[in-house]
Amino acid sequence: MNGLERREEIINILKNDTKAISGTNLANELNVSRQLIVGDIALLRASGLNIISTPKGYILDNKENNEGYIIKTIACKHSKNFIEDELNVIVDEGATVVNVIVEHGVYGQITGDLHVSSRRDVKDFMEKLKLEDTNPLSKLTDGIHLHTIRCRHEESFEEIVNILREKGYLY
Repeated sequence: MNGLERREEIINILKNDTKAISGTNLANELNVSRQLIVGDIALLRASGLNIISTPKGYILDNKENNEGYIIKTIACKHSKNFIEDELNVIVDEGATVVNVIVEHGVYGQITGDLHVSSRRDVKDFMEKLKLEDTNPLSKLTDGIHLHTIRCRHEESFEEIVNILREKGYLY
């Protein structure tokens, strides 16, 4: 399989899977190195495809994924100790935390794609933060950050906002 055929196969795999797929899994499926997959993903992105890297792997993002959903942004402020609780509040209401955004003084807006939609995703994300011994993006901005949230209903979003407000997480 040449590079063009492999990239077409990557697109097909991403289109037909509803969950994120790791670079390692793609490499195993296509019998190539993970580094080759990383290069292929870069080329696909350069060609205009919106491939998102999440903590769990790659997702092909397209407008069809958002049909029937409302997309809203919330502003939060809290310490690292409350990340897990904040994310669980959101996913417990059936929503997805699409990303986290901070406004950096030098680099401007920095966005980290999350695509967290279940308590399992939250747990995996928290374990990865701990395992990598890294700080969340909100550490750069004294805990201030935005989340883009995808919900099925306005009522779900309102409930999320109410709970986060009660807990003191909203900015």
